[in-house]
Amino acid sequence: MKKSIIGYTILVVTLALAGCSRTKKTTLGLDVDLYLHPTSADPLDVILQTAITKRLQESSITKLAPIHVRVEDRAVVLTGTAKAQARDEAERIARQTELTLNGEPIRPKEPITNKIVTQ
Repeated sequence: MKKSIIGYTILVVTLALAGCSRTKKTTLGLDVDLYLHPTSADPLDVILQTAITKRLQESSITKLAPIHVRVEDRAVVLTGTAKAQARDEAERIARQTELTLNGEPIRPKEPITNKIVTQ
């Protein structure tokens, strides 16, 4: 009886861990780990969004501003509230963000939609 309970427990844990293997973990040269669920948006959009967000957090001008980045089909939309200088810097950062994945460039489409409200 004890052996069957232990065997059943091992089977349940193994199946639970196997079910979690559908989540892909991708590490980029951005020092960011992305956990992509199989039903998530286009992975390239997620990668681009993460890269822009990381660069905004690293900028001394934009890091304290609550700026949100959304990317869909490489079209970037910036929202939030910031001073005029941070608003302009966020747009510049988004426009200049470019990555290469497997030799293919990932860059935002022009124009960047900047809906950041100035304070």
